[in-house]
Amino acid sequence: MWRYHRQKLSVCLLLLLAVLVLAFQQGDLKAYSVRDSVDSLGEAVTLAVCGAWLSLIISSRPVGRITNYLFFGSFLLLFSATLDVADEFLDYPPEQRLLSWLESFPAPVGMVLLTIGLYGWHREQQVISRQLQGREGFLRDHQLIDPLTQLYGPVYLHAVLNREIKLRRPGQTLSLLLLDIQGFAAYNRHFGVEAGDALLQRLAIWFAGQLRPQDVICRYSGDCFVLLLPDTPSGSAELLAQHLQSQLQHICTDPLTLQTVVQQVQEQSAAAALQQLELALGQAKAQSFTLAKEWY
Repeated sequence: MWRYHRQKLSVCLLLLLAVLVLAFQQGDLKAYSVRDSVDSLGEAVTLAVCGAWLSLIISSRPVGRITNYLFFGSFLLLFSATLDVADEFLDYPPEQRLLSWLESFPAPVGMVLLTIGLYGWHREQQVISRQLQGREGFLRDHQLIDPLTQLYGPVYLHAVLNREIKLRRPGQTLSLLLLDIQGFAAYNRHFGVEAGDALLQRLAIWFAGQLRPQDVICRYSGDCFVLLLPDTPSGSAELLAQHLQSQLQHICTDPLTLQTVVQQVQEQSAAAALQQLELALGQAKAQSFTLAKEWY
């Protein structure tokens, strides 16, 4: 995960280093006798904890809006804590107010950003938990769960789709959205299977976080996901597909794209509906290949 945050982490650390250089230029070292060792220890522990928070976020979170709140919130707390520690060893001139502001102001802003990020993370986990729990007791079988992504697999998708078709009221819309990751095989070859598995896990979490509670997402095959969207016309499903396509570059910096297929379910069985979805995917891939040949 670290390499996905490398750019903003480098910029933030350079900013912190620049402020520390300014602090040592403007301040004078305090005499040992006036230093408060207990206060210094407490602020050093706070700094270490903020650094641990930032490290955990970077090592476990994919790139995205919620991750940015968590990252910058933790960094601002780390920023203030670093200057707090420096303040225990440096004595600034009375007219130098900038460093005092830099020490005090980022902390409350960081707490606000971190709180927003934690709330978003909480919402993500709620959605993912609902997806994993399922909506039927008899379907809560661990054999139906994909061991890699912790999403349900095609067996569960067939069962839920058959139920939605049978219970569908006249005029009620039901859409399927297929997401096929283009370039995943090349990614696997270049970075290795472990990196490919980690990418699928990140994408599964992100996909699930974009859905409503009533929606269902399943891992349909290796690099292919299917979203079941009740009470959703095809136009709304298309908008969701466009959103996911446009945001993928923020989640994964590697050259991957999403091939999407939207289908409003008219068939009377899950098998027939999914067969049509697969045919539509094949046609979309063939069309993309033909366009690529014409371009070259």
